[in-house]
Amino acid sequence: MKLPEKDKIVTIKLVTGEEVVGKVKSSDDSSVILDRPVVIMMSPQGLALGAFVPTMDHRDGVVLDIKHIVTLGPCLDKVATEYTNATSSIKTPPKSSLIV
Repeated sequence: MKLPEKDKIVTIKLVTGEEVVGKVKSSDDSSVILDRPVVIMMSPQGLALGAFVPTMDHRDGVVLDIKHIVTLGPCLDKVATEYTNATSSIKTPPKSSLIV
């Protein structure tokens, strides 16, 4: 498995079936540490992001053991934008649909 680069927003599928999105703080041969990870959930409006382990202090990141990861990789641009908007005080404006 290719290890993700620091500060990349990735999607990780765990052996439990959970799909986790987060910004990589660090990674090595035994673990990946994510900053402010979220899980993908279904809502009446479609896909939604929810806190991963909402009762945990995430200040130092969340450690995911490599042996519990099925696959990982860069997430779709739309998901990365939504993740950034959900976890940052800086909001990405929507793309203009105005045709000039």
